[in-house]
Amino acid sequence: MRESLYTALSLLLLNSLLGVQFANAQAGSSSLQPGTPIERTLAAGQSHSYTISLEQDQFMRLLVDQRGIDVVVRAFSPGGRQLREFDTPNGANGPEDVTVIAETAGVYRIDVSPLSGYENPSGRYEIKIVEIRQATDQELHAGKNQEELKAKGLALLIETTQSFPELRRPQTRAGFQIQAAQLLWNSDEKRASKLMEQAIESIKEFIADVDSNDLDYYESFEIAMQLRNQLIEALGPHDPEMALNFLRSTRTLANPEGAQFRGQGDRELQLELSLAGQIAAKDPKRAFQMAEDTLKRGSSTSLLTILQQLRPKDPELAAKLAHDIAAKLMNERLLKNLEAAYLASSFLHVARSPAGTQPGGDGASHPGLLSEDEYRDLFQKVLSEALSYSMPGFNAYTPERNVAQNLLSTLKQLSGDLQRYAPERAAAFEKKWLEINGLDPQGEARQRFQSTINSGTPDAALESIAQAPREMKEQLYLQMANRLAREGDVARARQIIADHITNPMQRQQAVRSLDQQVIYGAMAKAKVEEALRMLSTVRPVSERAQILTQIVSQIGPGLKSSAAIAYLQQARSMLGPSAQAEDQQQMYALLAIGRAFAKHDSTRAFEIVEPLVDQFNDLSAAATTLNGFGQKYYQDGELITINGNPIGETAKQLSTTLGSLALVNFERAKSLVDRIHSVDVRIDIYLAMAQQTIGPNKAEDIQ
Repeated sequence: MRESLYTALSLLLLNSLLGVQFANAQAGSSSLQPGTPIERTLAAGQSHSYTISLEQDQFMRLLVDQRGIDVVVRAFSPGGRQLREFDTPNGANGPEDVTVIAETAGVYRIDVSPLSGYENPSGRYEIKIVEIRQATDQELHAGKNQEELKAKGLALLIETTQSFPELRRPQTRAGFQIQAAQLLWNSDEKRASKLMEQAIESIKEFIADVDSNDLDYYESFEIAMQLRNQLIEALGPHDPEMALNFLRSTRTLANPEGAQFRGQGDRELQLELSLAGQIAAKDPKRAFQMAEDTLKRGSSTSLLTILQQLRPKDPELAAKLAHDIAAKLMNERLLKNLEAAYLASSFLHVARSPAGTQPGGDGASHPGLLSEDEYRDLFQKVLSEALSYSMPGFNAYTPERNVAQNLLSTLKQLSGDLQRYAPERAAAFEKKWLEINGLDPQGEARQRFQSTINSGTPDAALESIAQAPREMKEQLYLQMANRLAREGDVARARQIIADHITNPMQRQQAVRSLDQQVIYGAMAKAKVEEALRMLSTVRPVSERAQILTQIVSQIGPGLKSSAAIAYLQQARSMLGPSAQAEDQQQMYALLAIGRAFAKHDSTRAFEIVEPLVDQFNDLSAAATTLNGFGQKYYQDGELITINGNPIGETAKQLSTTLGSLALVNFERAKSLVDRIHSVDVRIDIYLAMAQQTIGPNKAEDIQ
């Protein structure tokens, strides 16, 4: 009996140990194998690890397909050193294309984690190996010379700053000085600070030359506001007092829109609160003081950003700021003060459930922002203001009506609080809600039809549309066709358009829109061959080029390099045999194809881009001659990049492309930029090259 009991206990202990070992194995790393995808659920706070054995100088490409959660993928060497981080800006759906070049033989680790601050509790993803092969010479060179590349980028940056005095326009010079300072903070703080001081002087020079009587005063005012915002975004984290003094010393231009709606005072508050938000994490007391100072001068919804940042850092300061916001709002005439009304509406949501505790941004619980009495008083204040609004004799838009609708919408969402704090006024609220929003029978009918289109069967939806008023039918049929196209029934979608859209031009546009939707849908499902086949039939070529510009960056993730190169070459052939672009859309498409090639074949990438640099010089010379005749391209001999002119927009695309190409062949990219005639454009591209090479190399750096 004793032996049987001993045996049973031994087996139980063994099973327990095995269970622990199995659980630990499940919680640890999973081995990745070619041809065996793994799909898993990932929640906030979790991290999944995978391992793969590689030989020295092997190239590995794997794909992490995000399915409802935005992830960050990190690759680590056998020794545990982080090699790269991958986080392309495609949100919670789409691929993260991960590449690793093995520096040494061993076991490499891949970590998959939710993006920091991601709100959804969980989502799924699939991870799979796309290819493992011997790295090419280009790939080996790029992988083994990151520090050398960074040094070249830094040297180019410092050299480029010496050319800033050549720039005539202070606004252009200031923008470049700010950008260069940002890139230099980590490596040369003294030089960065000097550049920031120079940027401040350049902005002041620009503002001093602005004449309020000029026809382009509005544009000049917006440029000044943009530059001031850029400077505090760059300077604030390093020297907030200097940034604040700069803001207050350059508050000299009158807002051309006046004080109505979001006027100068409000924009100045937003700038100061933006600065406060930058320093809240490091210096919550200073951020609180700045928020209190702006609160004395006006209202802004940006106060709530500071409030939320203070809660996990210093709950007492957050509660004090919330108390002062509530007190200010209690004394405001909300129907006459748009900013105060917006602040009140948003603040009610933030201060919701005043009793007990509320979750903060750090996941912990913090005391409620307002007491029960404070929240009730503010709620009743907002309700009284909303109910005091009287509709004008005619059904016209007024600022007061917009405010009242906003307040009523907020109260509608807080219907539980209405019953709790003012049940006797619920009937008056419903009456005012109906009065101000009105009843639109046609709008209600349209909502019913759209609901059927969105959720009913196709046959039921078509039967419903047939009963719709004549003036609604065509729009509803178009919505139904779009739904069918999204679901893959393209033939029926085309038939609906052919049968029910009577206007020939509208019918043609609907078919073109449908074709584009189908192409984008195929790319989203990684059906590259199908998308390119359909795109080859699109006419005119300019429209085909526009679509290519949108989709070409998606050629590559999940594909072997050889397949990606073949598809990119096919895309290039769709734009004709000429080495140069025939129009603006082709120029953008060719530059996008050049960027996409850089990941797989840098030689081909440069072959595509080099003729476009020469063409850009020719276009720039022509634009200089045409300047002012229908379009303004240049001012004081420097390219204008803010008014949407085609030369300025092309320069932006060229800067992005050559900046990316610097990652694969720095010297060749720089020699190509050296050929650009415009000094300001050359400087802009040099800074783009420095940006790409100095910063951490992520997957989105070459697109």
